[in-house]
Amino acid sequence: MNVAFFLTPVAEVVWLPVDASVDVALGMMRRHRYSAVPLLDHRGCYVGTLTEGDLLYHLADRGLAGAGARLDEVPRRVENRAIGVDTDVRELIQVAVDQNFVPVVDSRGVLMGIVRRNAILAQLERLLRSNGLLPTRGEA
Repeated sequence: MNVAFFLTPVAEVVWLPVDASVDVALGMMRRHRYSAVPLLDHRGCYVGTLTEGDLLYHLADRGLAGAGARLDEVPRRVENRAIGVDTDVRELIQVAVDQNFVPVVDSRGVLMGIVRRNAILAQLERLLRSNGLLPTRGEA
């Protein structure tokens, strides 16, 4: 099993360009009900993860005038780590412990997709159930 097994392809990922504004990010995150999204540059390279906390701190510091700022002007409090598509699954799991999703990039840094922590947990649940270590759903 490799990272690609868990991958949600970039075409299905909600992301923001790093030159978008704070108000655009707020609207998009609210509409999709996400608390964090990947940020990409004009080449599609992953540059970081923007969280709702980053936006709240930014607006608290700059007021409503900060809503027009570009996302590359918003300080990010946490640096979410990206991994390569050839990364060992054990390392993926170690990274996913601390991140809700793990960005997956190619050798140029271009975002290929993300691995959601819940995809890893769902596979673990299936394995445990198939090995009799968890009851099947509906059983006591």
